[in-house]
Amino acid sequence: MAVLESLGTFLLPAILPRFLKDHPSVRIQVVEGFPHQSEERILNDQADLYMGQTPETLNYGIHPYINGGENYYVIIPATSKFYQPGRFILDPSTYNLDDLLQEPFVLSSAESEIRHQVNSLFQNRKLVPKVVMVSNSVITVANLAIQGVGLTISAASILKRIKETPINLYPLDPSLIQIRYFIGAKKDRPLTDAMRDLIAAFQSANLQMKIH
Repeated sequence: MAVLESLGTFLLPAILPRFLKDHPSVRIQVVEGFPHQSEERILNDQADLYMGQTPETLNYGIHPYINGGENYYVIIPATSKFYQPGRFILDPSTYNLDDLLQEPFVLSSAESEIRHQVNSLFQNRKLVPKVVMVSNSVITVANLAIQGVGLTISAASILKRIKETPINLYPLDPSLIQIRYFIGAKKDRPLTDAMRDLIAAFQSANLQMKIH
């Protein structure tokens, strides 16, 4: 099974333990990678299923089964002029989003799904991001932002894996940018019973990640 690199540590533990308990004879090999790599594995029959996010951008040859998701936040470090001491999640009315987006940013690599969405957000608002640093790791990106290298856009499943520290989170309107999880299969490939059951397990799981 192919899995989006940034989601494996969250989605797999939420689904696989119960599935494997009900299917003790099934053996699952997990391969993490960027979206284009996972899509190629599905289309080339190198993987049975692909677990990822943002089904809107998925290759047309893959059928997504959608469940759950999460919202994005702008991480504002304590070193930023926009930081408000004693607060965590800000009200969206606190700032104009465009003012935040004109600050220096740390972003993930161009191959990442988050970067694709972030690029679209900037383009839709007719802004060019001031990128001061890029990393292949979304965890590294979040940690660099927290340490004041620049602002970044991240999500709950990433933020929950980071050591608690004084930051502000500015919530982004889901109509502008959001995450939706999916498990996908090649359209013209028949599903085995085990694949159907794993898809059902995915669709019935509580995958709505939130941060408070």
